[in-house]
Amino acid sequence: MKLSCRLVVTGAVALALASSAFGQTYTQLAELTGTQSGDGFGDSIAISGNTMVVGVPLASDVCENCGAAYVYAMVNGDWANLVQVATLRQSSGQTMLGGFGYPVAISQGTIVVGGYDAQTEQSAAYVYVNPSGNVAQTAELTTSDTDGGINSIAIDGGTIVFGIADFHGAPYAAAFVYVEPQTGWADMTQTAELVSKDLDGGDFGVSVAVSGRNIAVGAPAVKIGSVRQGAAYLFEEPGAGWRGIWSPTVKFEASNGTRNAGFGTSVSVSGDTVAVGAPDEAVGSFDNEGAIYIFTRPSSGWSRTMTEIAELTGAKAGSLLGYSVALSGKTLLAGAPYEDIGAGLADVFREPSDGWQGSQAILISASDGSEGNYFGRCVSIDGGVLAASAPAWPNGIPLEADGAVYVFGKNQ
Repeated sequence: MKLSCRLVVTGAVALALASSAFGQTYTQLAELTGTQSGDGFGDSIAISGNTMVVGVPLASDVCENCGAAYVYAMVNGDWANLVQVATLRQSSGQTMLGGFGYPVAISQGTIVVGGYDAQTEQSAAYVYVNPSGNVAQTAELTTSDTDGGINSIAIDGGTIVFGIADFHGAPYAAAFVYVEPQTGWADMTQTAELVSKDLDGGDFGVSVAVSGRNIAVGAPAVKIGSVRQGAAYLFEEPGAGWRGIWSPTVKFEASNGTRNAGFGTSVSVSGDTVAVGAPDEAVGSFDNEGAIYIFTRPSSGWSRTMTEIAELTGAKAGSLLGYSVALSGKTLLAGAPYEDIGAGLADVFREPSDGWQGSQAILISASDGSEGNYFGRCVSIDGGVLAASAPAWPNGIPLEADGAVYVFGKNQ
């Protein structure tokens, strides 16, 4: 059954709590919804420039639950006018494992989508350059030494990284780096492999992010001492480029981390600033409120182990703030998908002139949200444009829901 998405232009104003530190609000510009219940529409999203890609890992437009990714572009510079311009599939064939479409990432006109190779049934990532219509991949990226599933993908310019987590003791965990050849993307295995020696079943690779020469990798079950608090790692590109096997430059830890806080569940990098989500962190007496920790490169350079310069909070108990994070310059978007009995919210923080510690949040929500939609499960940001998904919209039953993705723009 061929799937499509319908565009709903609501023009509704998102819930916004203005603050003197921020001085702006956001308006919901558009809503995309899936048309086949339970296909996972919005399980992953990414936005860059005038283009957004939505992962639909259980789509059945080629074979049952094989998955797809849909590409949308705005028309005449207006996000309220979105048109689906491409449907992405893998030309190497579909697998019984399905899952193509989780996760997704985009940088300018290049899109990368996670999936499985049809012949080997090992994890793979698929690259599409300026796709249009029903297209097959430009390149397939595979790994040389693991068969785990891809948990996370990121791209910045000609660098792609994806993570394969070990999930508490499975045989392998790593992040793999791919550098675009001078002749353009082609089928290839990794150019570099990122590892850490202190994992002990730490879920290394659950989250990844890349910005310029910096790659961050989350490991939310790593032990700090004897307690699984979680950690994140920064890898700086070597002078000779991403080649070979590399250990981290920096290990990030929360100064107030607690057991099973999930620190590293999400990571994002913008320049020399790193944001790390800990959605299960207790804040005061509020369990699972969640928090985001900010790290910046000191003028003297990174130390081997660093704690945060700021901790950002503001959700309610059980909200899981930091389940997803996206950082662009001085603006941070963080999902709290369990806020308000799972209706979900997203918090927008902006770095004040006196630093991140003074940040206050503006809250955005879906114009038609309800309990159990999990708005904010996935978030993405590019400049002043924000996107957030609610994969259990409208009925709060993930395996029977259509899923929705929302786009917001800021008002000065």
